Amino acid sequence: MESISKRLNEIGFEKVRRAVAALVLSLFVSLYLLVSLNAPPGLGPAFLALAACYLVAFLAVAADWFWGRWFASGLGWSGVMIGIASMVQIGWSPPLAIFGGLHGLVVLSLLGKRMAAHYDMQEAWRQRYGMDEFGVARLRKTVTRAAAALPSLIVYVLVPRGQGMLMAAAGIATLLTAVAALRHLVQLRTAGCIMLAGATASLWLLSSAPASLSLVSPPVPSSLWLTAYSPALVGVPLFVATLFLTMATLPFTLPALRFLTKRQ
Repeated sequence: MESISKRLNEIGFEKVRRAVAALVLSLFVSLYLLVSLNAPPGLGPAFLALAACYLVAFLAVAADWFWGRWFASGLGWSGVMIGIASMVQIGWSPPLAIFGGLHGLVVLSLLGKRMAAHYDMQEAWRQRYGMDEFGVARLRKTVTRAAAALPSLIVYVLVPRGQGMLMAAAGIATLLTAVAALRHLVQLRTAGCIMLAGATASLWLLSSAPASLSLVSPPVPSSLWLTAYSPALVGVPLFVATLFLTMATLPFTLPALRFLTKRQ
């Protein structure tokens, strides 16, 4: 990926690459909205939440928000992993290959130092929050990994799985906590790190339940459904979400521990 990033730096075309990334994100917004309007009972909220997730990424990239590249890249990495895992599970499928390829295109389009300079290296927000390069790097890793966990978390929480009311309520609370954590993180509030750690701990507790490992299968085998429903084709959406959220907490965990140790 580093060599690809260097080549993209040499090529340039930042505006074109931004437009390509925004176009792909808008495509998935339309796809999930369309499927949510024709989804079987109980599945509409999941697709609507996925559409909202991609809409935020589209707006962040198009509006040049400093965290837009991080958030969109996180969704891109999530889609690449989900596409690969789905094809490993069910075999080669052109719709799934297109799903993963389009997400990979988002990641590639937003790579490179020139793209970073356009988004996360903007002087205005760095001076406002007093961020150095190391702080920006930690925040980038956290936001990207937390964003990568959102699609799998949405699927796990909102797709009906025959679980009890208590488990469903705990899952929804975890999803809302993760979303709130992202909001506070981009505002550089300590509450974001605390909420992210809480959401991760909650997912680890949910993963101990036997029902968490149940497989999810698409109710309709059409190409549109296969493409839109591919996150749910992976039998371990909880594992994917837990993995990314756990990785998201790491950049701030060690500095926090060192700070607390020095205080003592």
